[in-house]
Amino acid sequence: MINIYKINDDKFKGVYLSLNFMINSSKKIISENSVLSSILSKSTNKYKTQEDIEKHLASLYGANFNVNVEKYGDIENVEFKIQCINENVIDEKDKIVSKCIEFLHDIVFDNEISNNILDDNLFNREKSFILEKISARKDEKLKYAVNRTEEMMSKSSGFGTFIFGDEEQVKALTKEDIIAAYNNLINNSCITFLVSGNLTNYDNIEEEIKQIFKDKFDLGINIDSLSYNQNNLINENEEILEKCESTQSVITAGFVIDDVSEEDTYAINVYNAILGSTPSSKLFQIFREKESLAYTARSRYYRFKDMLVIYAGIQKDNYEKAKEVIIRILKEIEDGNITEDEFSAAKQSLVADLKEWQDSKTLMAKFLLTDIVTYKTNKRTIEEMQQKIMDVSIEDVINIAKKVNLKMWYLLGGEISE
Repeated sequence: MINIYKINDDKFKGVYLSLNFMINSSKKIISENSVLSSILSKSTNKYKTQEDIEKHLASLYGANFNVNVEKYGDIENVEFKIQCINENVIDEKDKIVSKCIEFLHDIVFDNEISNNILDDNLFNREKSFILEKISARKDEKLKYAVNRTEEMMSKSSGFGTFIFGDEEQVKALTKEDIIAAYNNLINNSCITFLVSGNLTNYDNIEEEIKQIFKDKFDLGINIDSLSYNQNNLINENEEILEKCESTQSVITAGFVIDDVSEEDTYAINVYNAILGSTPSSKLFQIFREKESLAYTARSRYYRFKDMLVIYAGIQKDNYEKAKEVIIRILKEIEDGNITEDEFSAAKQSLVADLKEWQDSKTLMAKFLLTDIVTYKTNKRTIEEMQQKIMDVSIEDVINIAKKVNLKMWYLLGGEISE
């Protein structure tokens, strides 16, 4: 059934409405859903064209609608979202929020595909659009290298598939595949409706959503049926070199973090901040500033996969030296060679980020959704997270460092001389 969660805060003027379909992913499902979601965003039975949709959104005081696909580890989320103003902050009383809820219902459930119909032109156009997205992924070398590392760290899985799908699988899709994918999405997803923002005069918004969606509340599966970490990361150590038409190269290092507990995640975030996710990090200060090896150097922690990736833009000739410096930085942290300034700056940066979340109705909704995925609960608070981060000790970080195991080196090597 559809689950409804709300975050009410009158410091906001607007409302964020988010209808989420979370499903156990695979290369096939991600490829299908990328085309499906693009098609669904373009028309309903009531609003036949994209121009009709834009006119309707304009009539709702410029409501902003979009469809987003994202991955929470091995779960894919297809999100239909709309942001609008709450009419209580303007002179008009036009039930804008209610009309936006109705629009989300129509986009997903009142369209041609729901009647097992799909227009040829729409199908071919949106399929070509997704293929263009996939083809363009190589244009941004740094992002492409990180995507390739994700793929190789978790081969043939949903997590390891590019967010817009696999090119060959998308090319092979038929209209019948998309109609089947639609029925799979609405029947085999955990469906969650998030409402975040100023809900003045909408105290009973849950009942209003139920009235609009009616029998659709019986669709979907329970969150317990989903698994965000299927333990499908590589076990062997690999080194992969790939050529590219560029003057710049990118090095990445992929790591698996062993035996992660719920409490470990706070120490991992501090570890990652010290390593490379902040301007005060060791990667930035040593790899980029001191050694002058990179125009950028960062690290990324994947909380849904117990995985970490370091990535940096380098000159190809510096590949071996870059590996040596990365290993040295990792060893420094494992040996506890962390200054008080580095440790304090890492924590303060994380706490500042969390405070920024509280100023965004969108980020607060995302925080709630990811906690539902991870902990099957919505009871954790930002304040609690801040305190747990501040409670992390240097010893905690050292213990995490000992659990971080290198599994892959990857070089996207530029072949063009400057």
